[in-house]
Amino acid sequence: MIPVHTPDTVRAAEKPLLTKLGGGLMRRAAHALAVDCDRILRGRRNPGPAGAKVLVLAGSGGNGGDALFAAAELARRGAGVTVWPVGSTLHGEASAFLGPRARWREPGEQPVGDVRDADLIIDGIVGIGASGGLRGHGADAARMIRGCDTGDTGTCPAVVAVDIPSGVDPMTGHAHDDHLPATHTVTFGALKPVHVFGAEHCGTVTCHGLGIDRELENHIPYARLVERGDLAAWPRPGRTSDKYTGGVVGIHAGSGRYPGAAVLATAGALRATSPMVRFAGSCHGAVTTAHPEVIGTATTGEAGRVQAWAVGPGTGTGDDEAGILADLLATDLPVLLDADALTLVSSRTDLADAVTDRGHRGAFTVLTPHDREFGRLAGTTPGPDRIAATRALAEKLNCCVLLKGRVTVIATTDECLLVDAGCSWAATPGSGDVLTGITGAAIAHRPDPGMVALAAKIHAEAALACGGPVPSGDIAEAVRGVVRKAVNPDR
Repeated sequence: MIPVHTPDTVRAAEKPLLTKLGGGLMRRAAHALAVDCDRILRGRRNPGPAGAKVLVLAGSGGNGGDALFAAAELARRGAGVTVWPVGSTLHGEASAFLGPRARWREPGEQPVGDVRDADLIIDGIVGIGASGGLRGHGADAARMIRGCDTGDTGTCPAVVAVDIPSGVDPMTGHAHDDHLPATHTVTFGALKPVHVFGAEHCGTVTCHGLGIDRELENHIPYARLVERGDLAAWPRPGRTSDKYTGGVVGIHAGSGRYPGAAVLATAGALRATSPMVRFAGSCHGAVTTAHPEVIGTATTGEAGRVQAWAVGPGTGTGDDEAGILADLLATDLPVLLDADALTLVSSRTDLADAVTDRGHRGAFTVLTPHDREFGRLAGTTPGPDRIAATRALAEKLNCCVLLKGRVTVIATTDECLLVDAGCSWAATPGSGDVLTGITGAAIAHRPDPGMVALAAKIHAEAALACGGPVPSGDIAEAVRGVVRKAVNPDR
């Protein structure tokens, strides 16, 4: 998993290096930036920087300094560099170092021709300490570049952001009205939340450690981003395993109105792991017809022994369902609550208290809301800071919360994991039911946030593998292939 740190933590980790290296740390960053710009130019034209036109948007902070030092290196490699100052001042040493090797525009100029003719634009307007949208000359530059007419070439310049795309919030990834989207972002030390939640504004992200990464080993990450390679830890049967040893999940889902929820949730569990799946509910006939491998019963009391329960998709919210949910929450088994189960928890204080009490006695509970369900549970929508919001709800209910989205957030009171789906094909009816089954099977194997995050990644990879508009049944079908590849990477 990739650590994600806040800007404040990264700045704290930089301090020992600044004391030791002084301006040398900026030179390291600038060299890394120049190397990446060289590579990007070689991907767009031959032979690279020589003869390329580079426009530098130089702000008054350290990012402006990084951009100017990098521009000097590109100029030495034959690039034609133009600097457009967009801050109140310029970094003195970097400006002097670049000096006559560049053309210098006045801050108030509107160099439309430079923008139109550029092969590459370096965005050094603001850095990770920025907040709000761009102002003044920086806003002018962003608007001009976003609306630039490429003329006869039809080719937009590459925009390389230094650390973050200017005008995009470093903590939330929210793009303000005046912002400059990048095709590439070069960052230092560690990923920040913007690189995950604002990925569409960052383009391709490259992170250079510069020694900051080693200092960050002494800091707890704000979050961790799950990678595809992490799925190698997905459970697989051992030499002595039988149909029970990997963890049996019980599914309680569906109703006369929503029988499909029962079938889909069960499908997710069946295809995610090899142990037995038990189903309990009024749709047991439909489920066992669709999935003859499943042991189906009419009630949870008849279901037999399980290691976890996944409850809620399509069950309804009547008193009978509230009673079933109360009984399951009274156990110490891991329990996942989705859909109608979340509605019951949000509307009945006795059930909300039962969730909280489970946390106090060490029983593992997972809530899997989408934004509207989250709003009912928390009393407010997640807002732009989805990590903070998810953590707050996890603390309020003393449980694990999985907030669904393009970037899914999994949080407890002391841990946060992120899953970037890479696509939005999973935003389709029934997809959450499939996720319920996958995650239920995961926590039957081992009830912890890491397994919840891996389940979300399996689900995301299955949707991505479908490669287009897809019904949720196809997502469930694709789960098996994702798991097979994850646990057998060499086959």
